[in-house]
Amino acid sequence: MDTTGITLRTMAFTACVLCASAAQAQAAYPPPTIEVDVAVGQKIAIWIQPNYSVLCRSLGQPTFLLESTPALGAVSPEWIDYTVPNGRRCETMRFPGLIVWYQAGQAAGTDVVVWTVGFPRELTSRVPSSGDHRVTTTIVVR
Repeated sequence: MDTTGITLRTMAFTACVLCASAAQAQAAYPPPTIEVDVAVGQKIAIWIQPNYSVLCRSLGQPTFLLESTPALGAVSPEWIDYTVPNGRRCETMRFPGLIVWYQAGQAAGTDVVVWTVGFPRELTSRVPSSGDHRVTTTIVVR
């Protein structure tokens, strides 16, 4: 039996699994720009995200910082307990998460809001923090 070959194949397989997991996790972070349409007076969720690992462990409460104040409405964070839907990995488990809301005012126009969300990790997690993610959101109020 060629133990070197087996070891190399095992290392290659592990690297592929870790890269796939990282790519899957990275897709969960907000994009650098978001564009949404909203009606006058309407409240919408700009972005929703729980914070947990592929091993079904909590990675801690996400952080939120509003960097620019909207002129035509209001942005507010809501920290939630997210329950994973049935049929998905970690189904029915609860994890900390965040919803970023936009409440449109009574005037039509375009609002640009900049906010930062961070994903810390629990001390018991082996997954490092992904750092802060800055998001510029353009909201068209109609």
